[in-house]
Amino acid sequence: MKTPFKRTLIIAVSVLTIFQACTKEKKTEDAPDNKSEIGLTTAKATSDVFFDDVSQEVIQANTESGLTIRETQACATITISPQGTTFPKTVTIDFGTGCTGTNGFVRKGKLIYTISKKFINPGAQIAVSFDGYSVNDYKLEGTYTIKNNGSFTGLNITTTLVDGKITYPDGTWYTRSSVVTWVQAKGADTPLDFSNDEFNITGSGTVKSSTGNELTAASETPLLRKFTCYNTVSGKLNLAFNNITGVLDYGAGECDKAAILTIGNKEYDVTLP
Repeated sequence: MKTPFKRTLIIAVSVLTIFQACTKEKKTEDAPDNKSEIGLTTAKATSDVFFDDVSQEVIQANTESGLTIRETQACATITISPQGTTFPKTVTIDFGTGCTGTNGFVRKGKLIYTISKKFINPGAQIAVSFDGYSVNDYKLEGTYTIKNNGSFTGLNITTTLVDGKITYPDGTWYTRSSVVTWVQAKGADTPLDFSNDEFNITGSGTVKSSTGNELTAASETPLLRKFTCYNTVSGKLNLAFNNITGVLDYGAGECDKAAILTIGNKEYDVTLP
């Protein structure tokens, strides 16, 4: 692998505000009648932002040669046990009562993870747990793992979320499980230049609301993410809400805020961050 990961990972969605998707039915002024489906689609995208951000924070605690030995990361404090070359290790990233990152996110609490071996090695795995952890007052819970699949052409990792939960500031909550693979498509040959990095994303997941509604999502075509764009720029997700199916289409590659949610014979504009 030429560069297993870079200092700032494209996985992080660098938005300065919370994602609140706006939707409207196309070609009509009537209010949409698929509010539950739209709400769950929005919740999935919101949880994508914050759980993907976990990957950035954890991987930034490692260097290209393995585990970092720095004691601080931005305004967070990092502790590592045991020191030296012994693995596995337990690492705590403590954001305290409030730590504002470079992307504007305010993180609180702790990310605690174990790492099986130097992450540069294929098969290396990081298992993350949450201790009072929140981002912009959205609380995250669950068991989150990051595995290095190994590659000689760039970053290739799989993230798995088990018993995930995101609680909104108003108390609304959603549970989530997912398995997602990121494969670097461009930029591996220029490890010091992030501007041309692109990743293909595939996987599946389930989101359930506190009211009992459920949405499953699986990639129909790989989702394309570019370092130069906040949002996914192309690709499709197949969605299933109970007995209703739909497709979320991110477009043809342009960096914009537009996506189309199709449910039955109706289409809804979805505004991304």
